Amino acid sequence: MHKTFSLTLLLLATILLNAARAVENLPPKLADNADKEAILIYRQALADWASQGTYSPDEFWDRTCDGFYNAAKRLLSLDLTKEEELQYHQEMAGILGSYTLHDALIAKTLGGPHYDELLDYASKASEAYAVAPDEESQKQAKAIYLAYAGQLFNVRLRLAISLPEEEREEAFVSLVGDVVTFALSLPDYGADAFKIVQAIRAIDAELGEEAIDALCDAFEASGNPALAKPIAALSGERRYARLPGSELYFEALFPNEKGEYVKPFDPEAVKGKAYLVEVWATWCAPCRKEIPRLKEVYDRYHDAGFEIFGYSIDLNDDVLQKFLVDNEVPWSVASQKHSIEAGYHGLYDYYSIKGVPEMILVGPDGKVIQVDCRGCKLADALKELYPDVEPLDWDPQTDFSSRVFDPSGK
Repeated sequence: MHKTFSLTLLLLATILLNAARAVENLPPKLADNADKEAILIYRQALADWASQGTYSPDEFWDRTCDGFYNAAKRLLSLDLTKEEELQYHQEMAGILGSYTLHDALIAKTLGGPHYDELLDYASKASEAYAVAPDEESQKQAKAIYLAYAGQLFNVRLRLAISLPEEEREEAFVSLVGDVVTFALSLPDYGADAFKIVQAIRAIDAELGEEAIDALCDAFEASGNPALAKPIAALSGERRYARLPGSELYFEALFPNEKGEYVKPFDPEAVKGKAYLVEVWATWCAPCRKEIPRLKEVYDRYHDAGFEIFGYSIDLNDDVLQKFLVDNEVPWSVASQKHSIEAGYHGLYDYYSIKGVPEMILVGPDGKVIQVDCRGCKLADALKELYPDVEPLDWDPQTDFSSRVFDPSGK
């Protein structure tokens, strides 16, 4: 009897303890009368609660989406500064985009209340942008409009990618047409439009190439001065994307014995040879880390005919020359600054290069073999080019793969 009673108490205590833990694991609740400060505190509490578990991104979203959605909805109903209004609209756009994508991937089509709400926000933002009374208000409204419209395009892209192949092309073509039209009306969307067609190109190379051409040609034909910068960037990215298998534009000035940048690159000097062009800068830490590895490459393969050419985007000649001397760099290094002054295109901007170091490997036939050919990718490519030379035994675990993305060096 006593033993049975003790077991009963133990069982009851265990049930109560588990129930208490279950209650403790519930997400925090948002009070109905919460003001802005209370809502912000709630959002942080929600994030803290979710971070206590080990969730995948999808699980994290499933456990927190309603809370963040309700918080964003409430915040947008309050009196806000312009900065707060933009921030919370961008957050709401992201939340509705995630909701809409989730629904679309299940239904394999667009629709549902979340999609309708996303469309409604985009429509209202478009109307606000159209009637904005001054430049500041127009800038604010445009940023909000871009946030919601961008989510709509991203959802359409992800949905199209998920469709069966026979349905995918039609969805891609429709998406590209709308993206181009939208980018022409709002040039600020130009870079994002190019990312969409690049994503399409990764799935369908032929259609993606046509989409890139359509986007760039439409931008150029528009004659819109506001599109001048996006056109240059997009055209450069198109050139960069098509470099493998193509000839590299490489016009640059190298220094003579006196350090004067007067020697142009001579393509005849490398005819029939493979060579590497490294776009780099002295202020770039990853670039400096690559120098000893490139010296190893040079020592190993130069006698077999391999060449390296540096292309510095430094603006200070003295700093560049001191670095080259101090580090005993054995290959020639051109200056982008002096090359541009001589009337050549700057390689960094001409190809819309996104960061340094950028290494472009050119084969003996004068065609680019590989872009971003750094670390072990370079070692593997050289192994194929020069099978009679003992290959480099670089460890992929120590491959210097980081890059610096600010060409100003700040």
